Amino acid sequence: MGYTNGCYIPHTLRRNDIYYVYFRLSDSQFFRCSLGTDSPRRCQVMISRLAPYISMFRLGRITRQQFAEIIRTMKKLTFQDIDLFVAGLNAEILAYVESIPAEARLERLELATSPTPVDLKEVSSSFFQNYYQDVLFSGEESATEVYFKKSLSSGFDIDGMETAIADAAAKYSVALHQSQSALSAFLRKDFAGYSQTLASMKQSIPVTFASLTTPSDSAEEEVLTLSEAWVGFLKFKSDWKPKIRQGNEKYFEVIKSVLGADTPVTDITRRDIKNLLEIVEGLPRQNKRPYNSMTIQQCLELDDITDDELVSAKTVKDYLKLCQGLFSTYLTVEIGVLETSPTNSVRYEAQSKSYGNYSRTEMRKLVEHFATLEGWKKWVFLLLSYTGARRAEISKLIVSDVRFDDDSQWHYIMIEDSKTDAGTRQVPLAPRLVDMGFLNYLAGKRPDEKLFPEITNNTQLTRIFHVIRETLDIEYMDDYKRRRIVHSLRHTFITEAQKTNNTQLVQQVVGHEHSQIGQTQRYTHRFTVSDLLPVVKELDWYK
Repeated sequence: MGYTNGCYIPHTLRRNDIYYVYFRLSDSQFFRCSLGTDSPRRCQVMISRLAPYISMFRLGRITRQQFAEIIRTMKKLTFQDIDLFVAGLNAEILAYVESIPAEARLERLELATSPTPVDLKEVSSSFFQNYYQDVLFSGEESATEVYFKKSLSSGFDIDGMETAIADAAAKYSVALHQSQSALSAFLRKDFAGYSQTLASMKQSIPVTFASLTTPSDSAEEEVLTLSEAWVGFLKFKSDWKPKIRQGNEKYFEVIKSVLGADTPVTDITRRDIKNLLEIVEGLPRQNKRPYNSMTIQQCLELDDITDDELVSAKTVKDYLKLCQGLFSTYLTVEIGVLETSPTNSVRYEAQSKSYGNYSRTEMRKLVEHFATLEGWKKWVFLLLSYTGARRAEISKLIVSDVRFDDDSQWHYIMIEDSKTDAGTRQVPLAPRLVDMGFLNYLAGKRPDEKLFPEITNNTQLTRIFHVIRETLDIEYMDDYKRRRIVHSLRHTFITEAQKTNNTQLVQQVVGHEHSQIGQTQRYTHRFTVSDLLPVVKELDWYK
């Protein structure tokens, strides 16, 4: 087998000091092809680059002949490989030259120190200009050429390509000289000269990747999607009993809806798996009415599910176990598509099914962050924070749902898409939303246009909020082990509003059925926008 210094190189065989690609196929036959190298390091690099193709070959997505051709072409460095390598460096150097005007300011912002003195920068720039100029005419091997050889030889067989490498290194040295010329012109306050040099570099230095493709690029394009991986996983788990298979396929429908059927498996992260488990915790038991007649997507979009109707902790653990089998056992260990599984270090411990609240300090952090978001994301999360509305209610709003009340002279949101009488309601806009420019967001939109057409499903909001909560270091559970998710914005709004307002006013704002206060009082009419205004006016998360 392929060993080097006691370390096993996967999918290889070593014979007469030459390394071979070697692995078992699904029909129990073996594939073997020489890599043409006795270097363990070169073998490791090639196997790393071949890993996606090995998976594709095992799954039948490429033929034996195609795979053998990929191995053959991968052994030697090509002009295209050099072009791609240099294009990446050129992009970096152009970015550097473009950032020269902001360099002094960035030094002060990032390092909190005075900028490097101009005279010192001029000395340094002059030194490098002279160095690059001298090395171009001396005929000696430059430091740039040494770097090119070292970098390219780590991934390719460069024998026979030394001249091409030297040529590419010399051209790159010219670009380096130009970058220092641009810096020198800027330091002399010759801004026209700086701009001319930058424009010249943009015209003469190739940085486009569109026409440059390598085997590794093709592999990225052909990477397995989640749905394709599931098909292979089912074959791998062909010994599942019918009942287990049926249950797992039902679980996968949820996984597919949350993570995306066409998502490349290489794009799925540990954060995505944790987000999936949070969403699963909020699902109803689908063996109960009315949930047993609902689609997966309908169940995912539900809010306000009672604790006794939520799935059990065992169900959540079963989802995690299934993900571990798919991503860790199959995609990572069995077919090697993934280097590490996104399920690594993901744990699930049973906790309270109830929703927790955010503290006022946490809410301030959240709304301050929401205010920095762009476009629809900003207003969706601010509306959730200042209205107590459900995700589905906000996502389904159209422009004409934002209306003006003549009596109170105040704008409000008319929520009509509800299955209950209480859910159909008027919600006054919080003054903070008006001050922040929400009404300006509506400008230019048609009355029948969706307010947030970018929202395709409510799990989309859950994923975004999960990232925000982690970014702000806000814990998923409160001190009482209650879950705090995007729906907790609604719970927090209700809790805070009830502290200073009549309960029935709060209930109408959030769409709850009105409870009776005492034995004789009954709810006989709806409150007006004027009546409801105090609920939203007194609640400001910035205070």
